[in-house]
Amino acid sequence: MKSLPAELHAKPAAPATLFQYIFQNIFPVIMLVRLYVSGLPGAIVEQLRNPNPINLINPLHWKQLAFNHGFSSILAVADEMYKDMKTPLLQGAYGRVLEVGAGAGNSVGYYDQSKIERLFCLEPCAPLREKLIARLERVGLAKKTTVIPVGLDAQSRHALLEAGIEPESLDTIVLFQVLCSVPNPKAHLEFLQSLLKPGGQVIVFEHVGSKHGFTRTIQNIWNPIWSFNFGGCDINRDSGDWLRDIGGWKQIDLKRPVHETTAEFLPHDIGRLVKA
Repeated sequence: MKSLPAELHAKPAAPATLFQYIFQNIFPVIMLVRLYVSGLPGAIVEQLRNPNPINLINPLHWKQLAFNHGFSSILAVADEMYKDMKTPLLQGAYGRVLEVGAGAGNSVGYYDQSKIERLFCLEPCAPLREKLIARLERVGLAKKTTVIPVGLDAQSRHALLEAGIEPESLDTIVLFQVLCSVPNPKAHLEFLQSLLKPGGQVIVFEHVGSKHGFTRTIQNIWNPIWSFNFGGCDINRDSGDWLRDIGGWKQIDLKRPVHETTAEFLPHDIGRLVKA
């Protein structure tokens, strides 16, 4: 695999300015507004197509519909922001590949198809899965891909086996902004590692908890609101550390974007780990 993008480094995050701290506290508000502005039209259409008096007055139902129809726009924003970092990472995927939480398929166009023997995509959300399947068709990967309509939990392991994913059967596992919303993620990391062949790799692009006390406090304050509105996404998980700490790796190369400062609301761990 090529070296990690130049936009990444292993140095400590740069000290933030007052303006950067202010902006990072406005950022979650911007994302919440974007989610519901993007999702509300689709939610209205769905309510009209399936009229139900109880659903019409149920704010939680409205919230879920708005999330279902608006979350893909949030994923698209993140994809546009980070595509220059994502591309070289995903170009290094090879062999039998499992992408956990493939979402609307924002990543599938970045794979080097000549290196992909078989692609397995886990995605439990039906509206996102529809977009994923359509994108696989557009980029020409549909015939090489098995879409598995489950998330990563104890019940999904049987579905993986049925799809032909057995212990030590995968060359690459892709984790792109998914560990934030996987229930009990620490319980699943060793399982994912067990699916890799020796020498197989995990490619990681995860937002994680801040290492800086003030910003971490801000994350902790925002987390219940963020998680409630963004499908259970937790912004204060140390996913990169958890993955590193399970051991059994012969190579670990995790870095962060150069532009991130100590105020970053969604700092990242990006890179890959290779199984011993």
